[in-house]
Amino acid sequence: MAGLPFDVVDKAEAVRRLCEAMRDRRRLFLSTPNLNFLVAAQTDEAFKASVLQSDMSVADGMPILWLARKQGTPLPERVAGSDLFEALRCGAGQSVLGRPVRVFFFGGLPGVADAACQVLNAEFAQGGSMQAVGALCPGFGSVEEMSGPQVLDRINASGADFLVVALGAKKGQAWITHNLPHLQVPVVSHLGAVVNFVAGTVRRAPEIWQQLGLEWVWRIKEEPALIRRYWHDGLAFLGLWVNAK
Repeated sequence: MAGLPFDVVDKAEAVRRLCEAMRDRRRLFLSTPNLNFLVAAQTDEAFKASVLQSDMSVADGMPILWLARKQGTPLPERVAGSDLFEALRCGAGQSVLGRPVRVFFFGGLPGVADAACQVLNAEFAQGGSMQAVGALCPGFGSVEEMSGPQVLDRINASGADFLVVALGAKKGQAWITHNLPHLQVPVVSHLGAVVNFVAGTVRRAPEIWQQLGLEWVWRIKEEPALIRRYWHDGLAFLGLWVNAK
């Protein structure tokens, strides 16, 4: 849709693929296009290429499903990156992987990734299905400045199954594509809000808000700085809707 590919999977199938990749130590670059991705990809060829390069691309957002239905694309359900992470956190896919998922957080505001690690490892100590094996806040430099050998060596040495990147969508996707050849972590994805949700610095919208496509309203309440982005994306969505076939 609008130049981006989407895998026809539901959440259970996506979780299975992720766990198989972790088990087999096979590369799976997961992209989670939402409306912001879709809009940005219309004018940013490098950003669009990062999604095209992905091994799996899932529909993260109700506007994606609405466009899919209008043009007859068979997407079974919304598959949000946050939902995939939570499913793994709650033990989904353990019949495939057979052990806890090891996670490394890269990015986020100072202290947030460390807080997320503490939350996960407290759960892990009580028998949880996810273990945090590292966190790194690289600051606000360029992609190249965040890609030094010491950074990549630290991530690779962690033995992580899942590298969660949180640098902002464009920079996060660019960092991943820049470093994929040097990363040994099998599953890599930019899931910008996940580190905040896990750490508890931002609350996620209730399920009913998500189902009604109103998660953006909740996000603005939690993070008022997002209002400009949502306003821009909403106007762009109208154009995509009119042109969808």
